[in-house]
Amino acid sequence: MTPKLRTQLAMRGGKPDRVPVVPQICAPHAIRVAGLPYKETIVDYLRHPEKYDLLVPDCAARYGVDGFRVFLGKLPQTIEWEGDNAYGVDANTGRRTGTVDFQGGGGILPLESSRRQMTDADIEAVSVVPAGECIHGDALRPHKKAVDAYGREYFVIGAPGQFTIETLFPFQGMEQTLMDIVERPDFIIRWGRRQLEASTQRAIAMARLGVDAFYIGETFGQFMSTEQFRTLCLPLFRQFVETLRPYGPLIYLHMCGRVTHLLELMVQTGVDCIEPLDEVGGTAVAEVVERIGSKVALMGGVSTLLLARGSVEGVRQDCRRCVGIAGKYGRYVLAACDMLPTETDPEKVHVMCEVAATAGRYD
Repeated sequence: MTPKLRTQLAMRGGKPDRVPVVPQICAPHAIRVAGLPYKETIVDYLRHPEKYDLLVPDCAARYGVDGFRVFLGKLPQTIEWEGDNAYGVDANTGRRTGTVDFQGGGGILPLESSRRQMTDADIEAVSVVPAGECIHGDALRPHKKAVDAYGREYFVIGAPGQFTIETLFPFQGMEQTLMDIVERPDFIIRWGRRQLEASTQRAIAMARLGVDAFYIGETFGQFMSTEQFRTLCLPLFRQFVETLRPYGPLIYLHMCGRVTHLLELMVQTGVDCIEPLDEVGGTAVAEVVERIGSKVALMGGVSTLLLARGSVEGVRQDCRRCVGIAGKYGRYVLAACDMLPTETDPEKVHVMCEVAATAGRYD
């Protein structure tokens, strides 16, 4: 069974030959695995993003895992160094716009001074590019390359862009966004609808390119009440699923942190799979399986703390635990309980594959 078919079957609620492995690799980890100079390559990645479109797919293929995520293509950034730190710079004004994130995803974190409360004018300024044009744009360049290079064998996950509350964070910061959940829910709904329009068009284009699944999510779920999630997020997720379902790709929902109060509502979105079963954040795999494991496929659960700093044997035992609890009856994908930590020893990813091939086999 190919990696693509294996992951498709598991995410559809079936039982493949064995548990699939999709570790959730991001660019910083792939840079380390490739043996490239870390900070220098991240800066080069921001300056010349097209050079690194296959960085993560190549890493996934090298590991021999079953699938990988592909994020939206970025435009080239102007970067300047100051000592060991690097900053994004507005090419027109020469002013610094943010700090290069060497600790997380390898992007640019906006400076606090550049953040402001968003308005209705900002909603109108969100560009909604029709799917037919998206296919030929830079945003989907990495997806096209990944499908062309690896799409026949591997499970390719497209990320059309988030469209709920977390999309406000880069512009406003954490504090203002949390305040808006309480003080400006109507604005959040209007903002989300506009972002949804843009993400939906990109997703339709990705489906036409041949991706196998869509990654959507909301990292602010852990901070919301059930009623806030029901009002501000659930209708948008449902609309995305209903609109994209006829196009073919599967859909999974990423909500990290402690989201046990939202599990049943997450199922109501209509997605095929829920991820990442954030044990470290307070969402226990066993509880998720007990409450919703018969209704939707599950992905994740392996401790990011063990992947980052634990022993190889500790990771092996944690993988066995996740497979034993969540993978017993199929409909499970082995993965980290969030993004695979940058510093993860490659041997630990190989252990994930080893456990899936032994303890995760459905004979």
